[in-house]
Amino acid sequence: MTLSRYLHILWFVLVGTVALPAQSVPQLEVSAGYSYMQFHANVPQLTSQSFNGGGAAVVYNVFSWLGVKAEFTGFDFGSGWTRKLQELGYRGSAGTSMFLYQFGPQIKKHSGKLQPYMHTLYGIAHSQGYAAVLHARGSGTFDLNGNGANDNAFAMELCGGLDIPLSRHVQLRPAELDYQLTRFGFQNFSANQNNFKYFGGINFTFGEK
Repeated sequence: MTLSRYLHILWFVLVGTVALPAQSVPQLEVSAGYSYMQFHANVPQLTSQSFNGGGAAVVYNVFSWLGVKAEFTGFDFGSGWTRKLQELGYRGSAGTSMFLYQFGPQIKKHSGKLQPYMHTLYGIAHSQGYAAVLHARGSGTFDLNGNGANDNAFAMELCGGLDIPLSRHVQLRPAELDYQLTRFGFQNFSANQNNFKYFGGINFTFGEK
């Protein structure tokens, strides 16, 4: 059983077992903070890379346990990305950023001192730099300045995190740990990139249901 399938099953089991009493929950939640991704390029000789960035998310709570989430995250590859490519014989320069735009359901416990949540999100990953690498590798030119690469790819995120209320409208989010899938490719050279993503920051709550 693949990791993504296991996490899907875990998510649906959690949905089926949630049984919270009626209570006051925020209408809207807005989070922002730091994000880190261990990106597995899945390109020969190009090992996993550490990306640093940040992001924000908005959740509209439909029920006491279910919300609809929109998440936006951006990462910078750093100078080590370009240096590693040049060591492997790639020529030219590639962009050094990646952006994720993902949407989906979130379930959350809105009571107590610890408030765990879990989500499954789907959307788009955009990276001109990584697409250029796949184009250069797939075409056999190793030229990072070539055209024709698809900058956009399917993205999926599974798992969740924990919020700790500090006040009525402010919550600390010490850790959100996610399996982050991206699916970039070029012609006959394509594969899933199975990545780890961390997010930590502050969650603000607004209104009541």
